[in-house]
Amino acid sequence: MIIVLLILATLVFAGTMIFSPAGRNRLIAIIISGLIIAASLIALVLNDNYHWGMHEVTRTQIQDLAPLKSKQAALRVQQLGTGSERVISYRVAAATKVSHTVTATTTTTKLTSGSPAQVQLKTTTWQFKNHLTHVLFSLGNTKTKIVQRQYLFTIPKTWQVVTVKN
Repeated sequence: MIIVLLILATLVFAGTMIFSPAGRNRLIAIIISGLIIAASLIALVLNDNYHWGMHEVTRTQIQDLAPLKSKQAALRVQQLGTGSERVISYRVAAATKVSHTVTATTTTTKLTSGSPAQVQLKTTTWQFKNHLTHVLFSLGNTKTKIVQRQYLFTIPKTWQVVTVKN
């Protein structure tokens, strides 16, 4: 919406500068449309660089784990690249399909021993503060930007983690 406002203000500014005769009305239209253009550009830059009009929302999800194949191969860790990144394959107790951790610069994974076997997924995203900022800055994009994602695996000592090398 702010892009539409910016375009309309630019058209009014240009049209007033070109077609209006000199006078008080022309000066007022130029000042108002110029201020709207400047405010729109500043708001877009602040929203893009500093997430103006947004706040962080953290959602935590805890799921019980089931072994992948057996307790001797309960989790599978696959090293990527130089070994600083890794993908962990796991299976949620309620699902039959294997899940994988996401590899991104905003993702951290940690393995701890304990009971019960579970994974805690903590996801922090940017959300709009109110409806006005959503209307102004969403630009038709409904996807939220992920700030950080954390996986915390709690594995019983009887389970084994299998590391796959490339």
